[in-house]
Amino acid sequence: MKNKLKIIPVLLSASILFLYSCEKEKDPDSEIAYTDVMAAQLKSEIVDDASITPYEAVFDVSPAFSLGHLPFASNAGSVEGLGDMLDGLDKSKSYLVYCHSDGPAIAGAELMTENGFSRVHRLEGNFGAWDLVSFTDISASEVKSKMDADDFEAIFDVSPSFNTAHLPGATNARASAGGTDLSELIMGLDITKSYLVYCHSDSPAMAGAQLMEDAGFKKVYRLEGNFGAWVDAGYAVE
Repeated sequence: MKNKLKIIPVLLSASILFLYSCEKEKDPDSEIAYTDVMAAQLKSEIVDDASITPYEAVFDVSPAFSLGHLPFASNAGSVEGLGDMLDGLDKSKSYLVYCHSDGPAIAGAELMTENGFSRVHRLEGNFGAWDLVSFTDISASEVKSKMDADDFEAIFDVSPSFNTAHLPGATNARASAGGTDLSELIMGLDITKSYLVYCHSDSPAMAGAQLMEDAGFKKVYRLEGNFGAWVDAGYAVE
């Protein structure tokens, strides 16, 4: 019994020493340095004009680049290929790395941070997450900027209150409000152009935007906050 009692303090001391040493080995600098970004956020950040995206470059480290990729993406082809593309890049700029699976995307993002890049992002959920994101929500101020730049091929109001007030130049896309249903209005339109869908509440606007996405339209936007956000911003109505 005495021998057993002597062993217990030794084991406890060893356990405490082990835990302490493990705690000491934790290096705060070993934290993952890249940032995961959601596909929905990317959808609003990667806009039509590559010159005003927040990313200096977007790297696709997948061998399936030709089957589909993000706008403005560079075909790295693999993590090793990405390594060959890093020379001469500004390490203080923002970069995005993605793939069709976690392993290569994480390895690519880590490769960049290990090479001194300080603002590296990885697409959470990979290309599949991007592919699932449909229309893009944009603020009233962004809508106004796009309208001023004449970016929208058409603006569709799916609200029953169209005749009360609507965005300048909007088309009445609700038959019950004296217009023509959106499903009919979009027939024959150029699916590569930019379109805005809005309402006075979320559900009809989202349904309208998704209808266009499902019909193959590539650049569908929805007014975040609906018609009320436009009015609250002080913008003109018709």
